[in-house]
Amino acid sequence: MSPVLKTVQTTLSLNKLSSSNYPRKEKKLLQHGSCSFPINNVQLSFRGGFEVVSNVNRSHKEKTCLYDEGELEALPHVQTLREFPREELVAKVVMVRFDSTILLGEKLDLSSQSASKALYTIKYLHECGAKVILMSEWSRKINPKLLDAQAVADILSSVLQLNVIALRCISCKSPLRREDLQKADIFLLENLSEYKEEVANCSKFAELLSSEVDILVNDSFCQSHKVLASTVGVARFCYASMAGFSFEENLHQLKKIAKTKKKPYLAVIGGGNLKRNAAALQFLASRCDALVFVGQMSFQIMSALGHSIPTNLVERDAHKAALDIVQFAHDKNVLMSYPKDFWCTNQHLPTELEVFPAHGVSASWLPVDLGPRSLEEIYSLVTNSKAYPFEIDWSVAYHDASQPLVVDIGSGNGLFIMGMAQNRKDLNFLGLEINGKLVRRCLDSVHQSGIRNAYFIGSNATTTFRSIVSSYPGELVLVSVQCPNPDFNKPENRWSMLQRSLIEAVADLLASKGKVFLQSDVEAVAMRMKEQFLQYGKGKLHLSHDQYNIRINGNAWLEENPFGIHSDWEQHVIDRGAPMYRLMLSKSTGS
Repeated sequence: MSPVLKTVQTTLSLNKLSSSNYPRKEKKLLQHGSCSFPINNVQLSFRGGFEVVSNVNRSHKEKTCLYDEGELEALPHVQTLREFPREELVAKVVMVRFDSTILLGEKLDLSSQSASKALYTIKYLHECGAKVILMSEWSRKINPKLLDAQAVADILSSVLQLNVIALRCISCKSPLRREDLQKADIFLLENLSEYKEEVANCSKFAELLSSEVDILVNDSFCQSHKVLASTVGVARFCYASMAGFSFEENLHQLKKIAKTKKKPYLAVIGGGNLKRNAAALQFLASRCDALVFVGQMSFQIMSALGHSIPTNLVERDAHKAALDIVQFAHDKNVLMSYPKDFWCTNQHLPTELEVFPAHGVSASWLPVDLGPRSLEEIYSLVTNSKAYPFEIDWSVAYHDASQPLVVDIGSGNGLFIMGMAQNRKDLNFLGLEINGKLVRRCLDSVHQSGIRNAYFIGSNATTTFRSIVSSYPGELVLVSVQCPNPDFNKPENRWSMLQRSLIEAVADLLASKGKVFLQSDVEAVAMRMKEQFLQYGKGKLHLSHDQYNIRINGNAWLEENPFGIHSDWEQHVIDRGAPMYRLMLSKSTGS
């Protein structure tokens, strides 16, 4: 299954690279710590099992690195190849830890920033007169042509237009000799994924890798959250360690993200060991608008929410930590998303695959990948977290984009928006709906009817309302939330209810004397919406009292829809003679 997600929010542990100008005979063991920071450029790939390139990790310095009254501390300075004197590279042996997913993929896009930077690191060192030793891990999953080191060397030779020679130092446990380096200028070590000493950061293995090496250049940013022999271990035996140009570019993006104040802020979280990562997860919950669990930790979250999870998928001693995170996120009104279904393989018949709901995986079946419903939900969340102000041309959406705006959140099949647009030509109407199929139908209807003051956007308004509406050139005069899913009142769906971030955005963007119209055929849902808007409206919203008020079960509601235009579900409720629970809020004049 191809990669489906990019540009999401998670945490990575960045191994500090340090350098000194000690001559080789005064080589010292450098001390390397680790620190955790958020990163936006994270790619998830789902190929026969979910794999998260960057997971949430903790370090022994997490308190000082992660917490500063809720804000990130400044990132540490990292020595880069750009800063290192060119003349000191002449005749030096430089080991480059490169990213195989960038350079060895089945289709290498030479026009991409990541590929060009990664190639430039190697070519730059070669042009400076250094002997270059390349090392990485690779798999035939990313390219079936990666049969062995010689095949990889041939691919790199073709891409670099330079001769790359494969070496067999690791398998022979034979340290590299200076005379071996006279055969060429660029060499490739064997596949690191075949050696358990790599992930164990074995000191002897790292010393073998770094034999005759003067300088380490780490250009594999996606591996920087791991403590590996090829990144951390080797650095202890080199007199200088630094980041390559590809690593530097990713670090630059990381620094930009660390300073951003843009919303929404979405974290996609993979990996396991929830108990160890609890502090990092709570930190993410304190900053993000949503936490999306896709890996092993999702089972712990589901277990904490009361779902039945096979015992072999539940981590020991993690239940209390999971409960604390669930409660913390709930208190912060942070949306929590977890897989709704899985592709599973039969443990007795491995070739059999079947989709199971997340809370109903049979004992003899093992989850190996996210199911279609899970992927659709994640895709929707991530897609709708983009910065819409840069993508919406309001002058194309409306004939007059300066007219006051009405927004219907959860617009469904658009009957309310279409009816209102025909009655009030002096207003523009916008429907926000998470169901993409309904949005496409609504846009077709708008086009066919020739209506120029109605528009629809496929979006999860919880995370995108502020970014969408803040770019509109006119005033926001009315927001409506009509007949949200009654299941929202059930415990397992409580995270889908109106979120604080959405209500605060409405309160901030609504014009003075602007209105908020709420209605539901389920009284408990209407009461919940009323309470949330009054609680999180920043004191700017209050109930409107007028002649439409009636009392049902002791509570005051609007007897009639004040607009005279019914949504499809509202009309269905009226036709069956059931009551609707309606209310109107108004923004204070002085707000």
